[in-house]
Amino acid sequence: MILNTISKNFWFEIVGLQSLKYYRVNQFIKYCFLLILLFFIGPGCSTKKNTGLTRFYHGLTTKYNILFNGTESYKEGVKKYEESYMDDYSQVLPIFKYGDEELAAGTKPQMDRTIEKSTKSIRLHSITKKPDEGKSEMSEKDKAFYSKNEYNIYIDDSYLVMGKAFFFHADYESAIRIFEFIIKQYDEEKTKYLAYNWLVRSNVQLKDFREAQTIINFLISEIDYPEKLNYQLNLTIADFYLKQQKFTEAAPYVSEALNLVKKKKEKVRLTFIYAQLQEELKNTKEASDLYEAVIKMNPSYEMAFNAKIKRSTLFTGGKSAKSIKAELLNMLKDDKNIEYQDQIYFALGELEMKTNNTTQAIEYYQKSANASINNTNQKALTYLALANIFFDKTDYIESQAYFDSAVVSLDPDFPGYAELSRKNKYLSKLVKNLKEVQFQDSVQMVAGMTEPERNLFIQKIIQDLRNKEAAELERQRDQEITGSNDLDRITTRTTNSDSESGKWYYYNPSAKSFGQPEFKKRWGTRKLEDNWRRKNKQIAGIEQITETEFTDELIDNKAGLDKKTPEYYLIDLPLTDSAMVKSHLKIQAALFNVGEVYKNDLKDYSKSIDAYKELIERYPDSEYKVPAYYSMYKVYSQQGDDNQADVYRNMIIRNYPDSKYAKVLLDPDYFKQFEQEERERKENYTKSLELYKQSKFPEVIRRCNVALNKYPDTEYTPKYRYLRALAMGEVYGISVLKSELEKVSAEFRTDPVAKSSEDLLASIKENELKNLNRISTKPTADTSAQGETVIDEIAQKTIEEIEKIYSYTPETNHYLAIVLSKKADVNQLKFNVINFNLDFYIQESYDIESKEFNEFFTIVTVKQFKNAQAGIEYYTKLKTEEERVFNDVKSSDYQYFIISEANLTKLSEEKTISDYLLFFNKNYQK
Repeated sequence: MILNTISKNFWFEIVGLQSLKYYRVNQFIKYCFLLILLFFIGPGCSTKKNTGLTRFYHGLTTKYNILFNGTESYKEGVKKYEESYMDDYSQVLPIFKYGDEELAAGTKPQMDRTIEKSTKSIRLHSITKKPDEGKSEMSEKDKAFYSKNEYNIYIDDSYLVMGKAFFFHADYESAIRIFEFIIKQYDEEKTKYLAYNWLVRSNVQLKDFREAQTIINFLISEIDYPEKLNYQLNLTIADFYLKQQKFTEAAPYVSEALNLVKKKKEKVRLTFIYAQLQEELKNTKEASDLYEAVIKMNPSYEMAFNAKIKRSTLFTGGKSAKSIKAELLNMLKDDKNIEYQDQIYFALGELEMKTNNTTQAIEYYQKSANASINNTNQKALTYLALANIFFDKTDYIESQAYFDSAVVSLDPDFPGYAELSRKNKYLSKLVKNLKEVQFQDSVQMVAGMTEPERNLFIQKIIQDLRNKEAAELERQRDQEITGSNDLDRITTRTTNSDSESGKWYYYNPSAKSFGQPEFKKRWGTRKLEDNWRRKNKQIAGIEQITETEFTDELIDNKAGLDKKTPEYYLIDLPLTDSAMVKSHLKIQAALFNVGEVYKNDLKDYSKSIDAYKELIERYPDSEYKVPAYYSMYKVYSQQGDDNQADVYRNMIIRNYPDSKYAKVLLDPDYFKQFEQEERERKENYTKSLELYKQSKFPEVIRRCNVALNKYPDTEYTPKYRYLRALAMGEVYGISVLKSELEKVSAEFRTDPVAKSSEDLLASIKENELKNLNRISTKPTADTSAQGETVIDEIAQKTIEEIEKIYSYTPETNHYLAIVLSKKADVNQLKFNVINFNLDFYIQESYDIESKEFNEFFTIVTVKQFKNAQAGIEYYTKLKTEEERVFNDVKSSDYQYFIISEANLTKLSEEKTISDYLLFFNKNYQK
């Protein structure tokens, strides 16, 4: 009684948690005092009571027991993560060391323990009961006290460390929910605004920059934002901008963070980042000075080395290129820099490029590539530098080889990766076609030799190969190469690709003399027949004629053949009339494709014209002649050379008046008409989908039949057939649906509708076996409009039959069962149920388990309730909170109910949810 009459703040002011940090007593004495105190007062303290004593006891136990252990586990996980984290100095360093899911997986034991401890501290020590009001009139301070949501001052800390653990777990959605809960529930300044910071970081990790920006705007304008957290806010905002490569916007916040930082280690990192930002912003002098400052701060050797490298490549008013080069060459001599030689050579290459010494730069870059063994990021940057040099020289074959290796080595998050990948793609297309011309010219030349000449030629190739292999073995023995062969690989494949796909490129310019004239002499103007045909391409854009490909009918019989035998090379030679025809057609297609890549992708109009002219000169009767004329007309028009453009325009109109190219030139609306027809087909299909969605199935069938008659052979034909099958299934039943889907699957094997049909047929099979109680059918579309319906054709047992399986025993133990689609996130649902239990059943210790119900569903159980009545009360409360607990799950993806232990076993055997739901509704929903 005496304790209850003491001021409610007494324990906080005298012997409470806040006062302890001010009493500078011996730690041993303090903890002994606390243990003795807990021993005497603990047994009488329940979270159902709210007194100064209970608040003191549960706060003390939370902080120095469960929360302490959880926080220590979190720190251990973060330390483990940061020790494994590798900085990429080729890019602007991130503000925070997190975001790598592979490293996050390594901290799972520590973070799981943190989550477990936090949950336990909340469950055992949260005090939400309001204290007894001691007086009729209360001050504003008292009113605020009595309106609190939580009276254990460390529960918000438990939620915060739990959210951070989920964050480092890379489970950002769960982290966001916890941080939002803290912000909503707790007013304590530090915790609330720290949660805001972590909420921004979570959204940034999910690349939801719009939501992150909204929160940042609020925090910047928030007058109550605590000054002591300004450092954290500046880091958060800087990270927000850096993740978007917005260096200009990030720089001021990094600068302000530098003014506020206290820890030396963090100051060094921020200074380096700020130097990188100044370098990106072309503030060379500032960047150089900042790198110098980093070096003087005595950082890690790796950071100091990178600061020196970066400083050396920045031209300032002080040092000349010659002195910088001397400094870098001296760094090469230092044994401590052996593993960094690739970066030093790269810096030397960058230096030479800045002084316009491209030849020397290439040499240094190649040395950098050879020196790169484990540093894949540096290797990628080296390849990229070489790729760009050769691209600028219009040496596209050499450039493509380096671009290809760079793209393979680079992380997809690398700035500009998409553009690099695109450039590599069209360069690869160019090189493929250039090599095709080169290869076909070569094999035609060899095929035109007499048999003795050919045999001698092949024997020389074999001998050269043997000599090359012997030299390579000798080189490997001498140098004991361990992993620096990538540059050799690139160089080899760009100059001598005899090992690539079994092809041998011994290109001889004189081989062209064996080209078209010999072709016409031996085979005339013969067209390719039978199996060799051009792939059927729709007009789909005369403005950009698509690359033409050929179906390669040559069977690759080289598997198992030794490269050092004549048979290996003879198999590629076009020694028959039909093989020679195919070879010439490949050259024609490749030359046209080369011109198209030069024109459309590289914008190298001079080389595109050369390719088209070579095609026409070598093959004046080629089917590509008119397309080549049209492309040259377009090139000259784009260059403003109207005279030359008119030459080719008139040539097409005069000589090929019935061609689609002539029609386009004479009537610019011709292509528009084609596009209009295409739009009509698409709109008609979209409308049919909408009608399906509206369950107007007979009208869908009618429209599909009309469209199939009007457009009998277009890309929409398989789509209409599939849609019609679904509509017929709705009208005539599953047997008709099955029959139609089987036809669609058989007739359109290469179209996506075949896969959709097979998937639906599999689902129907499951339906017939009664493993499911519904089947969803969705028409596939190239638009976002999709129809959906349910086929309900399952024979269902009567209630009398069901009651022979399940028994109603209300006095026995019961569970709550949630049957959840495997499409839903079961872990998120379990987390939501845990929070529900913490809010409404904190004194209970319900277990939550999940296991597979069948191949489509998971079953989650909450157990156990002593009888059916207790279970129904839980079920009823869950109903009122259903929107919150199941907020991430579609309503069609779950069912929940109360079930006895014995009936759950039977349900697991029967696996027919709809039967048990009838039983549940009759017996439990009275």
